[in-house]
Amino acid sequence: MTAPQLSGQDQTWLADEAPGATAFDRVVNHRPEYADAFRRVEAAIWEQQVVPTDLLELCRRRVAQLLRHRSSVEPASELVSAVASWPTDPRFTERDRVCLAYAEQVLIDAEGVSDEQAAAVVEMLGEGGFLVLTYACGIFETRMRADLTLGLGRLP
Repeated sequence: MTAPQLSGQDQTWLADEAPGATAFDRVVNHRPEYADAFRRVEAAIWEQQVVPTDLLELCRRRVAQLLRHRSSVEPASELVSAVASWPTDPRFTERDRVCLAYAEQVLIDAEGVSDEQAAAVVEMLGEGGFLVLTYACGIFETRMRADLTLGLGRLP
């Protein structure tokens, strides 16, 4: 099956587009119940008050870089744009480093998260923050891997 062109770089393996404003919408809207549920979960991650959104954005951007998702090259703040250098860049705080190391580990090998890593995140964010960050990293990865599989997140 040939991937039809959606818009610009966006392609998918689906033969038909569903209605929607974005390429992602035109794919997920084939299953409106799923699309709505996924959007609610994504919104909940960003609307919660436990983990600061700037930290979530650092982790989201790092996941995007590691997956080679095109959102890794979107315009961003200077700090977010420098996230690949988090281990050595002095602009990143101890909280940033702990959480970025955790986000990377969850992406690369979730079962490899150590007790020490988990405890460090709990120390920085509390138990509720640990759960939010864990779920957020999973949602970021899920969305980006789906985008890449469907041809929506490839780097130009």
